[in-house]
Amino acid sequence: MRRLQRVSQELAATLDLDRILTLVLDEAVQGSRASRGLLMLTDRQNGKTSLHGSRGYDEDAISQLGELLRTSPDRVITRLLSAEPTSQVEANAADPLNKVLSSASSALTIPIHFEGQVAGLINLQSGETDAFDQATIEFEQALAAQAAIAIGSAQRYYEQRERGELLRHRAEQLAMVLEVSRALRSDRPLEEILEEIAYAIQESVGFGLVLISVVEGDPPYHRRVAAAGLPLAVFERMREVRHPWSMVQEVTDERFRISQSYYIPAEQLPTWRSRADLYVDGGAEQSSKPRKPGAWHPDDILLVPVIGSNGETCGVISVDQPHGGLIPNLNTINALEIFAAQAALAIENVRLVEALRLRLDTLALFNDVSRSIAAKLDLSEMLSNVIEVVSRSLICDFSSVFLLEAKSGRYVAHAAYGAPLPDGPAPAYACGEGLVGRVAQTGAPLTVEAEGDRRYPMPGLPGETINSGVLAPLKVGQQVVGVLCVGRHELREFSPAEVGTISALGDQISVAVENTRLFEEVRRFSLEMEQRVDERTQELAHALEELTHERDRVETLYRITSQLSASLDLDRVLNRALELVVDAVGAERASIMLVDRPSGQLIHRAALGPGIELPPGGRPSRLSVSDGLAGWVIEQRTAVIIPDIRDDDRWMALERQQDPCRAALAVPLIVSDEVLGALLLYHAEPHYFQDEHLRLVETAAIQVSSAIGNAELYRLIRIQAERLGNMLKQQQVEATKSQAILEGVADAVIVADAGGRIILVNAAAERVLQLPRVEALGRATGEMLGLYGAQAQEYIDKLANWADHPETYTVGDHLAAQFTIGERIVSMHLAPVTLNEEYLGTVSVFRDVTAEVETERAKNEFVSMVSHELRTPITPIKGYADLLLMGVAGQLSDEQRDFLTIIKHNADRLTVLVNDLLDLSRIESGRLKLSVRSMHLHEVIDQVINTTRSRAEQKGISVHSEVPYDLPAVRADTDRVLQVLTNLVNNAYQYTNSGGVVLVTAEASGGMVRISVHDTGIGIPPELRSKVFERFFRADHPLVQKTPGTGLGLAIVKSLVEMHGGRIWADSEVGRGSTFTFTLPIAR
Repeated sequence: MRRLQRVSQELAATLDLDRILTLVLDEAVQGSRASRGLLMLTDRQNGKTSLHGSRGYDEDAISQLGELLRTSPDRVITRLLSAEPTSQVEANAADPLNKVLSSASSALTIPIHFEGQVAGLINLQSGETDAFDQATIEFEQALAAQAAIAIGSAQRYYEQRERGELLRHRAEQLAMVLEVSRALRSDRPLEEILEEIAYAIQESVGFGLVLISVVEGDPPYHRRVAAAGLPLAVFERMREVRHPWSMVQEVTDERFRISQSYYIPAEQLPTWRSRADLYVDGGAEQSSKPRKPGAWHPDDILLVPVIGSNGETCGVISVDQPHGGLIPNLNTINALEIFAAQAALAIENVRLVEALRLRLDTLALFNDVSRSIAAKLDLSEMLSNVIEVVSRSLICDFSSVFLLEAKSGRYVAHAAYGAPLPDGPAPAYACGEGLVGRVAQTGAPLTVEAEGDRRYPMPGLPGETINSGVLAPLKVGQQVVGVLCVGRHELREFSPAEVGTISALGDQISVAVENTRLFEEVRRFSLEMEQRVDERTQELAHALEELTHERDRVETLYRITSQLSASLDLDRVLNRALELVVDAVGAERASIMLVDRPSGQLIHRAALGPGIELPPGGRPSRLSVSDGLAGWVIEQRTAVIIPDIRDDDRWMALERQQDPCRAALAVPLIVSDEVLGALLLYHAEPHYFQDEHLRLVETAAIQVSSAIGNAELYRLIRIQAERLGNMLKQQQVEATKSQAILEGVADAVIVADAGGRIILVNAAAERVLQLPRVEALGRATGEMLGLYGAQAQEYIDKLANWADHPETYTVGDHLAAQFTIGERIVSMHLAPVTLNEEYLGTVSVFRDVTAEVETERAKNEFVSMVSHELRTPITPIKGYADLLLMGVAGQLSDEQRDFLTIIKHNADRLTVLVNDLLDLSRIESGRLKLSVRSMHLHEVIDQVINTTRSRAEQKGISVHSEVPYDLPAVRADTDRVLQVLTNLVNNAYQYTNSGGVVLVTAEASGGMVRISVHDTGIGIPPELRSKVFERFFRADHPLVQKTPGTGLGLAIVKSLVEMHGGRIWADSEVGRGSTFTFTLPIAR
């Protein structure tokens, strides 16, 4: 208690905060077994906690702890308030906080409360275990309470003293602001006003270094204007350098913002040093020193934007070296922003004054330019005056004007100021060439500035160079008619206002240039109009004369046209045409020569003149289409005037002897690109015919050609009409004959047109078909399907195919059927009628074949009966003959054996004949039935080959087969296929001479198997190939006649193949052999 009382008395006796804090920390360490101690306070204004005292720590530990409090205060305070010794905390050994608070076995943290808030804390640490008992804790808490009262009293004392100092300082600042405001109301330059503001900031706010920059340009850049506390040489060097405003904007990050300003601590030096050029006054020694808590570091930066009334930044104030050596607080920043507002007002006022002055200067310049333009109408003088005024007003050393020349398309220099244009051709640029061509191409102003030692040549003035210049287009509408160029020797860029002024002057100059050109054009147009009026007056007089002649020509042509259209008689038309043409041109003689196409000669068709008479129809001349003047005009298809025929080779000597004429005019007569002849006019006077005569005669020739064409057309039409009349009469006669023939034939005939309508039915059709003619005529064939039997629909489809595709019809194509009407059997034969591949209709012929069918049926029955009757005696004859030959009745003599062999051989022949007759009868009567099944041809072919080979080899003939192993099976009757092959192979070797070859082949083709029998025999003549499949037909050849046979074999083979759904045909060449081929359907 005595210690607390003593401490309380000592704390109450002083208001020195550092003394209070030192006393409290010393008593806290001495009043316990602590080996180290810390005392921290929290600033009530900004809430930041800082270290204000320590015992038992080295300088490195204190520096690290101060840095941790600045970067991670919450983490440090939380760790200290946990009151856990480091030896009991499992932490990372590399953690800076563990390094600072290491080697402590016991820890105690006592908060210092003031006005309900934590104003600070005392941290004690000991190397002993359980070093802080309850009594020690109560002592430390009591000490913290006494410390809170003393600290609060000291802080209130300091706050009162600081408030008084702030009020005094604020009054001084207001006085300085008042002085600055008075400076703003003067017309002093911007640099002086901003320099006064910089010194006011230095004196009143308390910064040793102040730098003010202005933002201007597009794109914007910041330019140093005024400074206080900065070495003059350094400031002058900085004024010459301009940096983009974007570099400063990159530094002004929101995390550095305080109010409207930006405080960038030295620790963020890498953040902005590579992006912005900001002046920092601090040597390497100062920059390397550690920051003291709350102190200003030499590398700290404070930027205060200068914001105008429109909210845009027009400048920036940067300060350094605060007098107190502390980081800026809010009061300091508020004071700086007040001066920034004054700087913004000064910048805006100066800019407004400059803009007003520039506007007045611009108006004066425009006024001077307007007077120069109005004073001169000569283009060169006007341009020289204008660019002189522009150069003097804008303080330029050189200027020039380029204008577009329409002929060359290049921009040529027309005037210059500062130096004369070069002698000789004026400088010129094409669009896109050089600076002038680039401006002409883009249509936009162009600003150029020198870079280093590089200087630009002045356009239009060779040898003169500039450091800065502006080129502005002279535009009329959307077309660039010229380019205005201005330049300066010194490196002083043109401001945007100056560039805008030059562009506006360019527009005014372009209008003046256009007006001057228009004035020149109007004056030139006026002169041209006067000249044209004189020329037009003369032309009108000449035109009136030509119109008079043209009227006369038109009247003549009208008379010619009227007379030519009055008749279609060619002789009358041509003679009347010659009279009118001769009367119109005053010719003495005339003739019309027409071409005779068959002979190629010229016909003297019409003539006019003394002593010339032609018979009707004209008279042939001795000239061909290539002779004389008329022939030349016809070949060349061109009119011609011959001034003197005696001097022209185209006039033949024969004509020259007969005709005393000298001048000639010849015109071809052409209709539809065909030359009919020539119209020729003659006159005894040389050079009589002129161009107007030629034009009149050419026009008249067109009418004459049309009249000749019309007359010829009329003649052809009349001849054609007579010919058609004769043809119609002949056709009527032929139709009458055809009708009589159709009515007279015994067969029924029905004729249908291309649409399928019946147009003719003869009398026999009514009788045979029992169809009244009235009911049949006009009906469609589709309505009378009964006339065509069971295959009616198939026939209708075939007729439709013929109608749609007549080109598919070949001669001989027809449709045939047989059907029953009542008790009659009728045969139908139908064929199309075509003309030049045009389908005209059909003709159907019906015949009553009842008697023929009955006769055929009786014949078949007779053949069947006779065959059966013949087989009855033949069988025992063959049997007894075989027994006798076998010796059953005893030994036979040679003569007897020969007689019996002849009997047996003829009995076999008779058996074959009877069998063929029976087969043929069964086929024709429909009684022969097939036993169809799937079968392979290999066995049948081998059987036939084996059966025939022995007999063929006796004759010296080779018989063999070539059949593929994978030949597909067929659907057929095995016995009947064997019968067909046997017949074909027997015929092959029978009609082949010794040494020949018989070959059987088979192959699949589509859905059929094709079997062929080839031989090298006698062959079949072409005229007999179609008869070999007829019944009882045998060729008239010695070998054929020598070989026994009935002529029924191939007929039966053909019927059997067709019953299987196949077909058979023969190919043969006489002397080289034959090939018989038939097809059978493949089994599915």
